[in-house]
Amino acid sequence: MFSFLKNTLVPLLLLSQAGPGAAASPAYPTAPELSFLYTAYVKCEGTLMESRGPHGIRKAIPIVGGNFTGPHLSGEILDVGADWGLTDPQTSVFSADTRYNLRTHDGENIFIQTSGPKSPSGQLHLRLVFETGSEKYYWLNNVLGRFMM
Repeated sequence: MFSFLKNTLVPLLLLSQAGPGAAASPAYPTAPELSFLYTAYVKCEGTLMESRGPHGIRKAIPIVGGNFTGPHLSGEILDVGADWGLTDPQTSVFSADTRYNLRTHDGENIFIQTSGPKSPSGQLHLRLVFETGSEKYYWLNNVLGRFMM
């Protein structure tokens, strides 16, 4: 995912969800809304390893830092993680598979995982899953994010 995005700003949108106890509509469900969460400045280094496997060519690209800022979250991207992206050798379609950690401005840790294929237009629209034990940011455990590059 990040091999071609060294030092790139990445806007992130947050997909809202209906919470527990929300009334279900008998006719049509309510469409989810997108809200801007943050923009990330991600630092990556060169490919750590590359190997061919049964599903394609996998590259490990270290995520070595950066920062993120927005109305809901801000802080630093820690030097703990990588993109283990996979390229299909027949179609050349790249699918990102990242796992890395954020530390918020107030010292809370958030694990993040992204995945998704590159579109024919070249953009990545990734699914994000957040994980944290922080009481302040626990709401992130129950949302689905969309990462656009």
